[in-house]
Amino acid sequence: MPAVEIRGNTDLRAALRRFAPDLSKALAKELRVALMPVVKEARGFVPATSDIMRGWQPRSFSDARFPFYDSKLIIKGITFSTSVSKPDKNGFTSNARIINKNAAGAIYETAGRIGPQPWVGPKAGGSSHKVSRSNWSGAGEQFISNLGPLTSSLRGRGRLIFRAWANSRGVAEGAAMKAISKATKEFYKRSNAGTLRKAA
Repeated sequence: MPAVEIRGNTDLRAALRRFAPDLSKALAKELRVALMPVVKEARGFVPATSDIMRGWQPRSFSDARFPFYDSKLIIKGITFSTSVSKPDKNGFTSNARIINKNAAGAIYETAGRIGPQPWVGPKAGGSSHKVSRSNWSGAGEQFISNLGPLTSSLRGRGRLIFRAWANSRGVAEGAAMKAISKATKEFYKRSNAGTLRKAA
């Protein structure tokens, strides 16, 4: 699932919830303000269903596993979270993130970052998703070409979230990190003053 993540002190977030819930709520609000413009812009980059190649649009008679393109569902799937994430495979967590929850949206966002998949044809055995089983060997390359170029950002390459993140030019990340820093300073200020109380 493509995502742009804001990392910071996740232990702080737990302490805020426990001892300074007002600061926790204020931080979540400021993170929303920082990230929402990027979400809105990314949603605006989603092409209308009619603009995408005919073979990728929903068909009621199809039971194919490949997710079909539906612009409304993709737009709905681009969202953000200000809660602390679970650790990833490398043990990292994020304080906030912009994510694309829709499978077709994730494909549109990132397809082609490592080039077309190796073609094995429809009759090849196995269940790997890292190969193309299309009838035509050039289908993958044409599919990627039809999607248009990828935009590079400091967080990765893509056509929706990463494109909007690149356009933000660090403003969203700067605002998010400033909000985390502000909450951190206020938390330690209260701690040193002995005014923290465990939330009920």
